[in-house]
Amino acid sequence: MEKLFHLAENGTTVRREVSAGVTTFFAMAYIIFVNPVFLSAAGMDPAGVMIATCLGAAAGSVLCAVISNLPYAMAPGMGLNTFFAFTLCGSAMYAYRWQQALALTFIAGGLFLLITLTPLRDRIIAAVPANLQHAIAAGIGLFIALIGLLNAGLIVMTDGFPALGDLRSPQALLTVFGVAVTAVLMVLKVPAPLLLGMAATVAAGLLSGQVQPPEKIVSLPGALSEVFCKLDFHGLVRGGAGGVVGLAALLFSMTMVDMFDTLGFLIGAGSQTGEGTLSPRAGEVLTADALATVLGAVCGTSTVTTYAESAAGVSAGGRTGLTSLVTAAGFLLALFFSPLAELFTAAAAAPALIMVGMFLTADVRKVDFSRTDEAIPAFLTILLIPLSYSITTGIGAGFIAWAVCKAVGRSRRELSPMAAVLAGVFALYFIL
Repeated sequence: MEKLFHLAENGTTVRREVSAGVTTFFAMAYIIFVNPVFLSAAGMDPAGVMIATCLGAAAGSVLCAVISNLPYAMAPGMGLNTFFAFTLCGSAMYAYRWQQALALTFIAGGLFLLITLTPLRDRIIAAVPANLQHAIAAGIGLFIALIGLLNAGLIVMTDGFPALGDLRSPQALLTVFGVAVTAVLMVLKVPAPLLLGMAATVAAGLLSGQVQPPEKIVSLPGALSEVFCKLDFHGLVRGGAGGVVGLAALLFSMTMVDMFDTLGFLIGAGSQTGEGTLSPRAGEVLTADALATVLGAVCGTSTVTTYAESAAGVSAGGRTGLTSLVTAAGFLLALFFSPLAELFTAAAAAPALIMVGMFLTADVRKVDFSRTDEAIPAFLTILLIPLSYSITTGIGAGFIAWAVCKAVGRSRRELSPMAAVLAGVFALYFIL
């Protein structure tokens, strides 16, 4: 283990890495059951999608462990799966069959991979200003906490506006209990507080009847053949979508979202690993992410991306790829023990996400608000990541604002050519 993952060099142990990997798995295990619900709306076989979800998550997490030795896990992304089902397959503009949507996902992943294998990858990473990096971390902290609050029903959307949920509902009370237990464990500096907090929430759910015990423990996986290697590259150009130009715009958008969602998360999680705001190995994670998207499309699922819930494992002490490997093992075991994974409901995972959000949001103290040309882009980034429910949107708005503020102010020399190009690319992304 030491030779493979350099545990001592990274200030960690096998026990801590295993605990972190288990924490990450249970924080994101919901995707095993949620992803088939969304993709079945596009006509895909739910049992096949469930297997593809586990395989895509395991493959991405293993790739991250092997290529980067960083503690991040991957799985089909929420938001990206809804885009797959309801935009690519369900909208009148495109109306692709799900086999064609898998082909589009495969191509977008390939484009992303090409970028990560060129010097352009490192130039893009280096072009993110330090102040914007801190803002991205803080914005992602709010985003992760918001995910936990929404999943638990503590915050609900009413007529398009966020509002306080029913605090008397069993799920909300269970989440509040979990947050309280996790907070006490953290204050007392008990080891593995996030994992223990989730376990306590599950136990409380079982005792109160809010979580139903599984009827069986072992469950054989369904037939992967229904979705495996079903990509259809014919008929991707649609006249109604602007022909070739429309297809290019679509692929551009899909690639942008995957790349900058991942890069944004890496910036946020980097402050928790002890390597600084952005890990020097961030480029390797981007490569693993791109490969995972390609493999995920072959398996039969939507875009695989690095999960924000990985921050739960990082906060639990994960520092190396061993954490990712343990998470990957969890997804493979879930193929046969999925009833046990169902115990970890949204209410069980929410306390961990909310507390992790607190850690990441603390990076706001590093943002330089004394300079207006730095404060405006940072504020827009922090604000828009959670409110737009998109890391890419927040980063894009921040980049554009940063470039404009530098160009019109007295700090033009701080605006690098690559940063200016990225601002233009984001502007094009929003227009398209």
